[in-house]
Amino acid sequence: MTTPPLSHFKDIHTHGRTSPDIICSVEPGEGLSGQYGTAWFSVGIHPWSTVEHIDAATWDALEKLAADSRVVAIGEAGLDKRRGGSQAYQEEVFLRHVQLSEKLRKPLVIHCVGRYGRMLELRQNLKPTQLWVIHGFSGKPELARQLVAAGFGISLGHRAAPAVAATIPPDRLFHETDGK
Repeated sequence: MTTPPLSHFKDIHTHGRTSPDIICSVEPGEGLSGQYGTAWFSVGIHPWSTVEHIDAATWDALEKLAADSRVVAIGEAGLDKRRGGSQAYQEEVFLRHVQLSEKLRKPLVIHCVGRYGRMLELRQNLKPTQLWVIHGFSGKPELARQLVAAGFGISLGHRAAPAVAATIPPDRLFHETDGK
């Protein structure tokens, strides 16, 4: 079975609903519903879920879900300066997502708040082969240009500034609702 590219979807990040043209973000412990071709998912551990230590069973569940043919991306994973576990632990969890993304050859959907400098460093140092997409981007056009130049894709919600969208090449621009 061929996994569709992210460009196939009109909404690459939402929660709680499925459709042939959207990607529903789930965490380990949530099930996948629907048949291949009618429901698509991304799976990951959100940085807000890093307050407590993530046990081996949760990592195993993540890897099992991520290998499912209905999962087209890894994440939502990332770094959040304002919320979640310690910055060091968030980064440790994020790096495991990067490894999984590379192993399964699936793009990585990233939640990033206040840590863009570190995210740019990680991408430069790790040199991933899979696309990294910043979801829900709400920064300024200059930051969008820096991210694109570093190889990131950017996903915008319906309230995104037109000036930001104009800085993103069509092959790196994605859309999302981040809704339920």
